Amino acid sequence: MLIRNHFLVLTVLLSGFCGLGAAAQNQPADTSLAATQPAPARQQQLRRMLEHDCGSCHGLRLTGGLGPAIHAEAMQQLPQAAIAATIFHGRPGTPMPAWKSMISEAEADWLAAYMQRPSATKPALVSQDPRP
Repeated sequence: MLIRNHFLVLTVLLSGFCGLGAAAQNQPADTSLAATQPAPARQQQLRRMLEHDCGSCHGLRLTGGLGPAIHAEAMQQLPQAAIAATIFHGRPGTPMPAWKSMISEAEADWLAAYMQRPSATKPALVSQDPRP
């Protein structure tokens, strides 16, 4: 619990430091998917990235590991813009890398919105899909 509270405080502080400030903090999290949605094939790639790449530090069920929990319930406590900024720019001084060499800002925003969606409304995890 202490780690989660620390993460929440750090996120709020960093979102203000990164220029997301009052606009992101004074608005409730936008849980609708970003206006510019990636193509369905790219959405599947982003979900696979979330499961495998993010899951390697945040736990395969996204309930925490080296990094904090990033499941929907945890992400709904944070502004979508702060989540997208963390994905895109990373967190300097921590193991959280910037993903801007692999995804666009719009894809980071879509992924942040996707992460905030309740689990029941998400497609099955990619690893559960049958492989050819």
